[in-house]
Amino acid sequence: MADDEEAPPTPMWFTNLEDDAPAGPFNEEGLPHGEGAMKYPPPPAGEEDEEEKPGDTYVGSLDNGKRLGKGKYTWSNGAIYEGDYVDNKKHGKGKFTFPDKGVYEGDFQEDKMHGSGQYTYSNGDIFRGSFADGKRHGKGMYHFKVAGCQMVGDWEEGGFVYGRWIYKDGSMFFGEFGKPIAPSSAAPALVTAQVAEASVDRVPVQGAYFYSGSMLIQKGTFKELGVWKGDEPLVGKVDSLVGMVPPPVKV
Repeated sequence: MADDEEAPPTPMWFTNLEDDAPAGPFNEEGLPHGEGAMKYPPPPAGEEDEEEKPGDTYVGSLDNGKRLGKGKYTWSNGAIYEGDYVDNKKHGKGKFTFPDKGVYEGDFQEDKMHGSGQYTYSNGDIFRGSFADGKRHGKGMYHFKVAGCQMVGDWEEGGFVYGRWIYKDGSMFFGEFGKPIAPSSAAPALVTAQVAEASVDRVPVQGAYFYSGSMLIQKGTFKELGVWKGDEPLVGKVDSLVGMVPPPVKV
C-alpha cells in the first residue's frame, strides 16, 4: 500500500451498540474475545442509493476474533440471523430472517440450512421438514397458503419426488413426481400455478387419484401436455381414507 493511500475501514469492537459504548474485551493478542458488539463498515454506496446504508452488526460472543456460541448478526440489507455459531459460521440451532421477510428456524450446519426446520416464505407458504445443504431434502410438508393444499412426502435437492398432493376439497394425488416433460404452460393448470410460486419444479407423473366427491380411487399416469390418463376400471369405492394414507399435516 502506498503512503498516500487510505487503509480500508475495519470493524470496530465495543461492549454494546450504543454510540458512546466503550471498547469490548480483547485477548492477549489483541483479538476481540468475550461478549460484545461488532460494528462493520457500511457497504459501498450504489449509483441509485440516496443515502449511505448502515453497516452490518454482530452482538454476541467472540472467541479469539471469531464468532462462537450465541449471537445475533444483522446485515445492511435487512437479513437477520440469531442463534448458534461455530468458527464464524452459522452452526447449530438458529433463526434466519431473509431480506424478503421469509423466515427459517431450525438446524444449521456450515452456514447452511441442514437438518430439521421450518421455512415460512414471504408469501405465507410453509415448508416443515428436513433440509440438506440449504435445500429441502428428506421428509417434509409444503403448505400452500393461497391454494390451501399441501405436498407431503419425500423431497430431493429441493424438489418434491414422491408422496401426496392434498387439495383443499380433500381430493388428492398420491404417487411419483418428476421434472416437467412439456413446457410449464402445458402442465395441469392447478399444478402449474402452485409449482411456479413455490419453485418446487416437479409435476405429478404416475400414481393414483382419490376423488373426495365420489369417494373413488383411480390409478393412472400423466401423459404429455399434462393430460391425466386413468386406468380402467376404477379401483373401487371407499368409505374412508383412515388407514389408507396419513391425514394432512396441521399448520
